[in-house]
Amino acid sequence: MKKPRNKRYRPKPVSLNPLSEVFGGMSGDHASHLRVLNIRNHAAMAALTTGTGGREEWDLLVGAINIANVMCEQGIGDEFRAETIAGRDALMAVGKRAMTMGRFVFRGDELAAMNKALACHDTQLENVRAIDIDRASNEVIRRIRHGINSTNVRAELARDAAQQ
Repeated sequence: MKKPRNKRYRPKPVSLNPLSEVFGGMSGDHASHLRVLNIRNHAAMAALTTGTGGREEWDLLVGAINIANVMCEQGIGDEFRAETIAGRDALMAVGKRAMTMGRFVFRGDELAAMNKALACHDTQLENVRAIDIDRASNEVIRRIRHGINSTNVRAELARDAAQQ
């Protein structure tokens, strides 16, 4: 008598168009995913600008800007580096303000910087391959895990309080 298999059979996923995954950008097969991603990012931005946004929306925008910064470092849209760094600094200021006030609120210059940074992120996503986005997100996760170039809002507030 044959011993029964103890785990379920799961076949490997098959790509419908492997050449577009390697050579193509975020168009074609990935257009719907790109559209959903843009909607989520801009909805989070709209929620934060109207004052209804919270920690989840802020985290979503931080992730988008982190990926944009890593893609700039990898040579993808390097001309947007100043805008993405300004967006990162604006989000850091909003995070500090949220820790003291309890609300995520943009100021005028921070809002303008964040709008430019989000537009740069959208441009990067339109002109890049899916594998490049995966590499950038893996690099962001690696940096967070190892504490490389990562900033902690609470630590920044404690450092600012110690300096005063």
